[in-house]
Amino acid sequence: MRLLKPLCLFLITLAVLPAAMPIASAAEGMWTLDQLPKDAMQQGYGFTPDASFVDQVMKSSVRLAGGCSGSFVSPNGLVLTNYHCVARCVSQLSSADADLMSSGLVADTPEQEMTCPNIELNRLERITDVTERIAKATQGLSGQAYADAKTAARSSIESECVGSEGAIRRCDVVELYRGGVEQLYQYTRFQDVRLAFAPEYATAFFGGDPDNFNFPRYNLDMALLRAYRDGKPAEVEQFLPIKPEGAQPGELVMVTGHPGSTQRLMTVAQLETQRDASLISYLLYLAELRGLLSRYEDEGEEQARIAQADLLFAENRFKSGEGKLQALLNPAVFDLKRRQEAELREFVRADPQRQASYGKAWDAIARAQQAYRKIATRYNYIEGARGFMSDYFRTARTLVRGAEERGKPDSERLGEFNEAGLPRLQQLLFAKTPIYPEYEKLKLGFSLEKLREKLGADDPFVKLVLGKESPQALAARIIDGTTLGDIEVRRALWKGGATAVAQSKDPMIQLVRAIDPLARELRARYEGEVEAVVDKNQALIAQARFAQRGTDAYPDATFTLRLSYGEVAGWDENGEPVAPFTDIAGLYARATGFEPYLLPPSWLDAKSQLSLETPLNFVASLDIIGGNSGSPIINRSAEVVGLVFDGNIHSLGGAYWYDERSNRAIGVHSASLIEAMKTIYGATSLVDELLAR
Repeated sequence: MRLLKPLCLFLITLAVLPAAMPIASAAEGMWTLDQLPKDAMQQGYGFTPDASFVDQVMKSSVRLAGGCSGSFVSPNGLVLTNYHCVARCVSQLSSADADLMSSGLVADTPEQEMTCPNIELNRLERITDVTERIAKATQGLSGQAYADAKTAARSSIESECVGSEGAIRRCDVVELYRGGVEQLYQYTRFQDVRLAFAPEYATAFFGGDPDNFNFPRYNLDMALLRAYRDGKPAEVEQFLPIKPEGAQPGELVMVTGHPGSTQRLMTVAQLETQRDASLISYLLYLAELRGLLSRYEDEGEEQARIAQADLLFAENRFKSGEGKLQALLNPAVFDLKRRQEAELREFVRADPQRQASYGKAWDAIARAQQAYRKIATRYNYIEGARGFMSDYFRTARTLVRGAEERGKPDSERLGEFNEAGLPRLQQLLFAKTPIYPEYEKLKLGFSLEKLREKLGADDPFVKLVLGKESPQALAARIIDGTTLGDIEVRRALWKGGATAVAQSKDPMIQLVRAIDPLARELRARYEGEVEAVVDKNQALIAQARFAQRGTDAYPDATFTLRLSYGEVAGWDENGEPVAPFTDIAGLYARATGFEPYLLPPSWLDAKSQLSLETPLNFVASLDIIGGNSGSPIINRSAEVVGLVFDGNIHSLGGAYWYDERSNRAIGVHSASLIEAMKTIYGATSLVDELLAR
């Protein structure tokens, strides 16, 4: 989800949570499609999704592997998503001579569509429960042995699922209910994905920071991709037709998308670690990074074009983390979490058998949090690569580790190098994306400086990396000397494996080789002392929760396909009603002629031809989180009536809880989507394709 906001931290005054607040309100929940709350939907809205409905929305929904959602909206592979989900692609396809971020793109024919080198689409085909198999593989183990056995079992399951179809099939083992359930998600993979339509950046992000996470809004944050198979537009049997009339006041609407991550089932100790040890340090890092990128943008038009996408995503991560921190700093939220945990622990203590099985899990997780705090900074800056921010570094690490890991049996590799995951990894490694050396020097120099600051100038690792050089001098020397920007060089190193990597004189390869032993050591320590302990004991807590409440609750978000439902409705803000719709007339009224309220010429020229009363944006009581960006908003006939692109200010704490009274998802209304494409952009062929049944 796009999250932009000014640099300063500020506290949101959340409504005080009632002492007897229910665990789930009517519209709460990001539900897996195999366990929808059908009775609640029938009671609340007189609608029960049948098997045909579920199959259609499952086969029509897609995941953008980089972290967004979308949906097939025509039988010819056309995919509707957000502009901000494809902003990096638009940036990669741009140049100093043809800046698509400023001009937009309309492809009148498939031949004019442009390949997005990094985008992969995944369509869910099948869900299989593998809980018992993984439990058997890890039975009686703990620490690193548990982590290794679990990784091996997951890799084996995923590789068996993919088989020889890696080019068109993706398989992921997914933990639900914090490890209480393990499921295998099998996807159809589309790696040939092309951009068919994108408006101007100024249109998609009209209002910028001042309007972000607020409502009313006036954005056309939409784009169209097309999936290809064997060089031709993919033919799909299931898709979601566009309803040009769009969402109506008070109607039932649903979202089918891929929410990234929520922490509603975390223990109090885990939430305290997020609040005290993780979020603040990361936010400070992002704040400085945003300042660096903003200054770089000010150096000229070309610098602004190069940094625009990175700045957008830095602000995205900053605002997301800021919203989480604000929620965790609210005493009422933590009181609720403590109360819920105390109730579950009391339920466990009430039965000797339950106590023996589950009673020690919370304390074990708390000890793991203390272990994490001891290594968090080193782990994040070294293994997490926060101290090595460069596309060249990421490429070098993939090559160095890939050379070593691919020589091992699949079950013994680092998870990201198993056979099932190699098609996506190789797509990113060999993508024809531009890299700008001077920009890379800026980012790497900054991150190396932060590495020295956080670990200390006398730290042996810092001395190993910097020697006698300054962060900026080292960054300049390595990037001036690397040849990893050449795809053929990368192919040769990948194909040559361990021998080619060992013989390479490339300074970035040599840097990664020098630091990799310590990075791997930190990773092993994290996996054995923290991750394995948390995974094992979270699964026990999940079993206790199942014993208390059954399995009719929804799991935390895991970037897997979910359905949320609610209705088109505004909310009360300090006693004043907030209307659920804005219209195109309001957009023109809000325009000032200055950033961020500057309309592009295409909109100014077309004003007299537009139906100004056309709804532009709207809100609905849908439970969403980051990752839902680009999700279709559909009605009970599985027609697209809107497109999720953001949430209101009250949704920022959605990682931890949901309040139906004020949490709202914000969407582009399908009527404005059609009106703009037809009247402003002249995208006649695409509109005809969208409206064809």
